[in-house]
Amino acid sequence: MLRNKKILLILLILFSTLLNGENLQSFLSIATFNSQDGPYLETYLSINANTVKLVKSFNKYIGELNVEIEIFNNENIYFKDNYILTSPEFIDSINNNIFFIDQQRIPLKEGNYNLKLKIFDIHNKFEISHTKSIEIEYSSLSISDIQLLEKYSLTKNNNFLEKSGYTLYPYVSNFYPKEIDSITFYFEIYNTTILKKYLINTYIEKFENQEVFSDFDKSLRKTSSLTECNLLSYNISPLPTGNYNLVCEVKDSSNNVLKTKKIFFQRSNNYINQKYAASTFSNFTNSISNDSIIQFIDYLYPISTNDENTYAQNQLKYNDLDKMRNFFFSFWYERNNINPSIAWENYYKEIKKVNKAFKNGIIKGYLTDRGRVYLQYGPPNSRNKIDNASSTYPYEIWHYYKLKNQNDKKFVFVNSDLATNEYKLEYSNVLGEVSNSEWRDRIDQDNNPTFGDDFNNNYINPK
Repeated sequence: MLRNKKILLILLILFSTLLNGENLQSFLSIATFNSQDGPYLETYLSINANTVKLVKSFNKYIGELNVEIEIFNNENIYFKDNYILTSPEFIDSINNNIFFIDQQRIPLKEGNYNLKLKIFDIHNKFEISHTKSIEIEYSSLSISDIQLLEKYSLTKNNNFLEKSGYTLYPYVSNFYPKEIDSITFYFEIYNTTILKKYLINTYIEKFENQEVFSDFDKSLRKTSSLTECNLLSYNISPLPTGNYNLVCEVKDSSNNVLKTKKIFFQRSNNYINQKYAASTFSNFTNSISNDSIIQFIDYLYPISTNDENTYAQNQLKYNDLDKMRNFFFSFWYERNNINPSIAWENYYKEIKKVNKAFKNGIIKGYLTDRGRVYLQYGPPNSRNKIDNASSTYPYEIWHYYKLKNQNDKKFVFVNSDLATNEYKLEYSNVLGEVSNSEWRDRIDQDNNPTFGDDFNNNYINPK
């Protein structure tokens, strides 16, 4: 049965792609635990509010997502649910730079399963899916999955994020940028009654060769119990860029490892020459006004990595001007450590071009689909613009001869709303871009997927 769910709003310090309402963006992480009532699975679904189509509800704006969860093994379905996830209420329909989280707890028996989760934006007709593998085995001495946390607090009122007297806010990414200086995690140990005493050992190891970092390890002596809950944290500010495992072990009194559980994470902590930074930082960023630094950071989204975008947008939400300036400087220093100022100035020239060429009555040019594609990939080798076709909406076809290791790549933009004059990206054969199988239907004004020679020639043989 379809159900409605309200969710808890959480500001997450993690990275992702900001897609400004065009492509639904979400993260999914999972963890399994045991209880007196048996094992259960937790799902942590994080949604980028900027990528949800918001509609007016009284004096606020909300988004509505249809969420389907299915857990299966071979051809057997063990759990299935379908509900409406309603976003928080917003004052405006755009530029809501936050994430909101939905967490579910699902009882499951021991065994191996597959999880498939689908999210459908009811008002934008866009769908995205996630898949995960699940392994549950808690019949003897065991360790739960390791849950990465964004933050935690003592629980005052019961809520769906509560465990062992704490409200645990999940960190749904496994990427830790240089701006995050700690990794916080929670795990449980079960059925240690077979031991009088035991040792919990946690540490960080290199992913490639399992080399243990001596500055990142903790040992805790414990006595036997049915369930042992552990909430720990490491300061990772000195941890270099690389791939790592966070490891939790149970050892007996003879120091033998009895059980081990690991979770993979990535760290980005690029070194910036401090002498150079001290002499150039103030000239580069301090001359930028507070209002401008906010706008300039928002300009970066088309050329940022997935991770840089989410961190940047959440810093804008926190309104921490010092962190904004540090991020802005680091962003351009990593791209040009000889002269980051020149790199920014060149990009800013392109921003001005895009804002002039692609603006419409609703949003600035850099926030449009055409603006984003231009800034991300550069100007096309050819641009075919059709304004007065008899059977189709106005459209544009952009053709790139080569994009990195891809050849003969195209983007099709369609202006189906003449009032706003916004050309939306309906199709591209570039990896990672919109690839809607019904894209031709979006172009035809009569909803009849037949096209004349003009359109076919324009697409197959762009000028």
